[in-house]
Amino acid sequence: MFGSDGVQLFQRVVGTRECRDRSDRRLPLRSEHFPVEASGREILTQQGVAIAVATDPAMSEEIARRLNKSDWSDQEDQWAL
Repeated sequence: MFGSDGVQLFQRVVGTRECRDRSDRRLPLRSEHFPVEASGREILTQQGVAIAVATDPAMSEEIARRLNKSDWSDQEDQWAL
């Protein structure tokens, strides 16, 4: 809807910083990135690479929980085949 310019504008307006640690940030998360964990406002892969910054630590925890649950569900679906 907004395109990349809209995202950059949103980041400036909201005051979030872009995660520059992850060199492949435009690529989707893969199974080797899971499980992810929340550390303050950041969401980190098992290698300690920041993949996102949430608005607050509680939101970061919830996002990490949902991402891990989704990944687990995808793995269960693969096992069922």
